[in-house]
Amino acid sequence: FGREGTELIEKEYYGKITVDLPIKIDGVEKEAQTDFYFLASMDYDNNDEDNSNTCEDVNDGNVSYATKSLTLLLCRPHTGRTHQIRRHVQKALQSPIIGDSEHGDSRVNRFWREKIGLDRLGLHCWYLDLPEESSVETETLTSKEAELGERIQCIAPLPPDLSLALQSEELRSLWEEAIRVEPRLTMEPYDERGGTYGRNFRKRRDNDSHGTEIGAPS
Repeated sequence: FGREGTELIEKEYYGKITVDLPIKIDGVEKEAQTDFYFLASMDYDNNDEDNSNTCEDVNDGNVSYATKSLTLLLCRPHTGRTHQIRRHVQKALQSPIIGDSEHGDSRVNRFWREKIGLDRLGLHCWYLDLPEESSVETETLTSKEAELGERIQCIAPLPPDLSLALQSEELRSLWEEAIRVEPRLTMEPYDERGGTYGRNFRKRRDNDSHGTEIGAPS
């Protein structure tokens, strides 16, 4: 922030944090890299709780969660190691994902489950960017050629349980800041399928045979 005369000049910067931290898979350390982009953050004022919530064994120490801080991040993994995002935020950022029963803290998970009704992992695969099928073998393409080729870009809107939790009264300021930065978070889920019926193929096929139309809502 800076001042010019009597006017307050506000400056806002967006950046990313890159975590390049190996992850041990079956006893062997594998290269792992994730980019993190900040969307929004807030501190939850909780006067009726004590400040005893801590998480053991995070980076071989104790990390206090007494402030109940909450941050919404856009995560972009460059490698695909098991639980890569969950491990990187816990080890590098010392801030486990809410609802993570394996790498997180059960007391923190219980607190947010009771406050906003989030009874799941607070992680969602929101966007995919895939190379389109081609008659050219992918092994023969250079990285630059692959980058310039046709791409399939998909967005999976937030599922209802996660969306409702983020839009709860307790997280209003977090959600409003997040959608200011990334408006596409407000996209509604829909189901529009062509020649494939997904995992419930038989059920959907039978419904179609009885005249039930399945498609995007009007």
